[in-house]
Amino acid sequence: MKTKNNTHPREYLTLLLRRRSLIALCCVILTLILAFYGIIEGVNKTTIVLHENGFMSFIYYTMVSNAFAALSAAFVFPFAVEGVRKKRFILPKWVALMHFTATVTIAVTMVFVLAFMSWASPDDAFGGSNFVTHVICPLLILVSFLQIETGRLFTWGDRLIGIAVCFVYLAVYVIEVAIVGEAHGGWPDIYRVCEFTSPALAIPAFLLLAFGVSTAVALISNHLTKKRMKRMFSLWSEELEPIEVRIEAYGLGLMAAQRSDKNGIQIPYDILTFLAKKYGMDPEDLMKPFMKGLMTELKERDDLL
Repeated sequence: MKTKNNTHPREYLTLLLRRRSLIALCCVILTLILAFYGIIEGVNKTTIVLHENGFMSFIYYTMVSNAFAALSAAFVFPFAVEGVRKKRFILPKWVALMHFTATVTIAVTMVFVLAFMSWASPDDAFGGSNFVTHVICPLLILVSFLQIETGRLFTWGDRLIGIAVCFVYLAVYVIEVAIVGEAHGGWPDIYRVCEFTSPALAIPAFLLLAFGVSTAVALISNHLTKKRMKRMFSLWSEELEPIEVRIEAYGLGLMAAQRSDKNGIQIPYDILTFLAKKYGMDPEDLMKPFMKGLMTELKERDDLL
């Protein structure tokens, strides 16, 4: 069938997924480069300006969040490359959850800077490499996360996992500052928690802020996922007969073989499931024509060789 703009749904999906994969890949690469730049600058500043061991800069939440963002981007990178090559960008669940947690962790940095630090100390908020680690990197990883097809709706449990890094950092901060103390080798109270308030008030407030960010990111992701699913459903007419749906599955098999190396073909099970659900069919009934289309195209390719 054809859509209103005379574009076949398979062609639309190919173009859409390829564009999203390219955007995500560019954001992941930039996140890796800029996060490392910000981390190196932070280490050098601590070493040269503050005359401290450079790794002491990791007592700052900004450094921790950017390091975790870079780690997550490194895990996502190969899947992003595959997404561009195969025109599909789907992460394994554990990588998707890791990327979600990294997005939340560094987004908390940006929200805190924009809401509080920018008013109290603009130079510390946006000066030098701080603008990169406080604003640019959080925006990049957020964009990359929202372009990725996670194939899932993030639950309340996922939102709690999203603040795990924040919770661990706060726990270590309290132990080092309030329990051990700087005089006994602990961390200095860089955020002046004990000076202006108490850990009993500051920590719940910060965790509440982090959970709010986690919930906001999850809700935006869930909204986009539902919107994409709805758009995908709308690509196929309500009047299709079962034989026509099988023809669509056959076409998807042709497309999968055309776009990938024969040893790296991915089965678009999510799309086949959408079609089966829309037309009240069993997904297994669509796998047969899909595989037939796949094998037909692969045989033709072999003949051309």
